[in-house]
Amino acid sequence: MSPKQKALYSLMEDLGYSHACITATIMLLRDNRYALDDMILFIEDEQPTEDEIIDKTAELLQK
Repeated sequence: MSPKQKALYSLMEDLGYSHACITATIMLLRDNRYALDDMILFIEDEQPTEDEIIDKTAELLQK
């Protein structure tokens, strides 16, 4: 796992997101370091619901 993936994992785990949500998010964004950065900032700033994380992940994958 890359340092950015580890940072995202730790952040999501600390905020209490489900393991399934964490794993899916990291697996889907794993090859895109900019998407990982965007997701980390999004979660830090917004503390979104899991549904909002799914929507954001889909948005990032379309870029």
